[in-house]
Amino acid sequence: MEGVNNEKVVLFRTYDTVFEANVVKELLASYNIPSMIKNEQVSVLLPMFGPMTGVKLMVLEKDIEKAIEIVDSKSDVNEEGSNLIEG
Repeated sequence: MEGVNNEKVVLFRTYDTVFEANVVKELLASYNIPSMIKNEQVSVLLPMFGPMTGVKLMVLEKDIEKAIEIVDSKSDVNEEGSNLIEG
């Protein structure tokens, strides 16, 4: 994803776990918004550092507004990115 047509990749949100980041990554993919996860290995190999370093979900700068709108509109993902299943 990096360097796609010289488009800038920016931080979308930071999550505590790889699972949370992947849930949102798949949600964005279902809307044709490419994304990538950074710091995944640190979180998996050293889980005690996950909350300190965070798992970063990156998107293309041109997609940031749409990504925010999509994720914020879903009831199972709150503003901080934590996975909350309501009901």
